[in-house]
Amino acid sequence: MEKEKLAVFSIIGRGRQRKDKTRGYEQTKYIFNPGSKENAYETKETAFFGISLYEYLSKKLNNLPEKFVILGTNKSAWSELVSLIPEEEQGELSTITLYDKLYNQENDDSSFVSKETLQEWEGLLREFVPSIRLYIIEPLDFYTYVDIILKEIDDNSTYNLVFDCTHGYRYIPIVFSYAVMLTKKLWKVQQIRFFYGAFEMKEYYNMPENTSPVVEIDAVNHFIELIEATSIYNVSGYFPNILSLLGIPDTNETYFKLEMNQNPRTEIIKISNNLGTISNTNKHFYIREISGKLLKDFQELANQEKVYMRLFKRAKFFFEHYNYLKALTLIFESTVMLFTDAYGTKKDYLSYETRSEARERMHQEIRNILYLDKPERNILIKEKQEAESLRILEAVRNSAAHGSIPQVNQKYLVNEKEFEKLFTSVCTTFEKMVERLKKSR
Repeated sequence: MEKEKLAVFSIIGRGRQRKDKTRGYEQTKYIFNPGSKENAYETKETAFFGISLYEYLSKKLNNLPEKFVILGTNKSAWSELVSLIPEEEQGELSTITLYDKLYNQENDDSSFVSKETLQEWEGLLREFVPSIRLYIIEPLDFYTYVDIILKEIDDNSTYNLVFDCTHGYRYIPIVFSYAVMLTKKLWKVQQIRFFYGAFEMKEYYNMPENTSPVVEIDAVNHFIELIEATSIYNVSGYFPNILSLLGIPDTNETYFKLEMNQNPRTEIIKISNNLGTISNTNKHFYIREISGKLLKDFQELANQEKVYMRLFKRAKFFFEHYNYLKALTLIFESTVMLFTDAYGTKKDYLSYETRSEARERMHQEIRNILYLDKPERNILIKEKQEAESLRILEAVRNSAAHGSIPQVNQKYLVNEKEFEKLFTSVCTTFEKMVERLKKSR
């Protein structure tokens, strides 16, 4: 199995004016996992947190980044990256000359860092850190972040992404986090991690002198997973992912049974009970809210003892989420199952023969209304509009499911509004037929 590649993205800003009147970031030693005796890791002293992050990943975790991408403006403190160069190499004349040139461009109010100078700097740094890439960006060019991420990672490989949200303008980490989320949708991204070099939180962590804590914002990854799982559920009804994140694992088999039109009512009730507990007792309001919304859906499923009612509810669900083919298939099947219940026996309720007979019964009831004007012969269909909507429903379903030439007006297959009218009409008809069936018994 291919090992995931690691790509690190960092933002470099301009820094503040130091006590010695120079501009840049304050020097400090960053400590990862502060407070942990076993896992704490102290980096070498540096002014730019991205360097400490690179050190931690490559040395402590033994996970050398394939890409180390740093983004900044033409006034960012690019010269701080000099600490990536071994101390014994920093005294080289060519290095000193290029460093001075870069530093002067950063700090001279009448100039800025040119792309040519930064390319030279990148070339020098790559002699020691081959994975490094430097990009000058415009502060308000928000769309560039996605472009750079996609450009730097290979779409044929699986990646773990690490984002350093320590430096730069305060809004940049917000934009970048959404860019990373989009990347996860487009490319094969396994995991996303966010780190913050919390220089200003020394007192909060009671840090030793000249050290600063590192905070991994693991909640971001959790929220990304929740957003994805909720979106998938809203669009498709697939619930195993969202339930797992809420603390209810191993529901794939239950979902599969539902998709195969089986009736896992006991399992649905168990899920409902678990959601009820979570929605009432979890300490986080957002978890209680998500659980509460799902609970309503599962309670509705659990309360449908009849298969045709469960299919009908799911048909409406998929219709509301624009999954029209699935909604069309399920509303038709729920109607056939309703006729099965009306004309079949408990013994052969779900048999193929009974379902075939039920479809014929439905056709006969439609004929009794549309051609014979004999509604009294019917159990379920009583009005012409109901018979016509069911006749059209079956024709549209056959054409959509099989790609065949439509036997009715093509408007239901090419015009969304017309299809919505038909579906709504069939739902009304279905509900009326259910009430008639109840009264007939």
